[in-house]
Amino acid sequence: MIINVLTITFNNAIKPHEVPLFRGAVINALDEKQVLFHNHVGDDGFRYRYPLIQYKRLGGKAAIVCVGEGTQAIGEFFASGNFNVMIGERNEQLQLERTEPRRCNIQVWEQMFRYRLRRWLPLNGENYKKYVACESLAERCQLLESILCGNILSMGKGLGVDFDKQVKCSITELQDPYQVTIKGVKMMCFNIDFACNVSLPANVGLGKHASLNHGTVYPIINKKDKDNN
Repeated sequence: MIINVLTITFNNAIKPHEVPLFRGAVINALDEKQVLFHNHVGDDGFRYRYPLIQYKRLGGKAAIVCVGEGTQAIGEFFASGNFNVMIGERNEQLQLERTEPRRCNIQVWEQMFRYRLRRWLPLNGENYKKYVACESLAERCQLLESILCGNILSMGKGLGVDFDKQVKCSITELQDPYQVTIKGVKMMCFNIDFACNVSLPANVGLGKHASLNHGTVYPIINKKDKDNN
């Protein structure tokens, strides 16, 4: 299925921990708080679907990745004309560096594609118990591969993509996990390389907190490819 993806990069450097602040700055710039920008419904509810507007740090700079309906919704931000924002306690005049519109065919293929996944948060409470109970690295990889397939299926469902064949993932490199704290909750974060039979757009997010620079996908074209974060 063909999905529109728009990557917007600003000429404003931000640090990794400032991505949520950048998100808040964009939302505060809007006259009306559209749900796709913040994934909240009502005062206490959440939109439990794949995020169509994702806030990123790409090449060290603030960026927004819009997917599907998000590519149209983002027009409200630019129509507001309010680019003088507060990122935390710092005033920034957002300066557009470039826009990269793409039409991506997200589907299952016979071939495998290679990707790099950064700052991935695959484990909820139940899966964390399963992960620590694994007796070997092979078992842990198998569990993570299963979760990754689930993340891709969830993305497809949120975009209206119906995968007509089995989604397959194989982790080819697994770095030591590290701990991050999000809203006071400690979570295990992973950097992996993997192969998959689904064509995935560059810079989109997978897994928990995909809207906030976690689980960002980078296609690997050759061995010289490096992280773009």
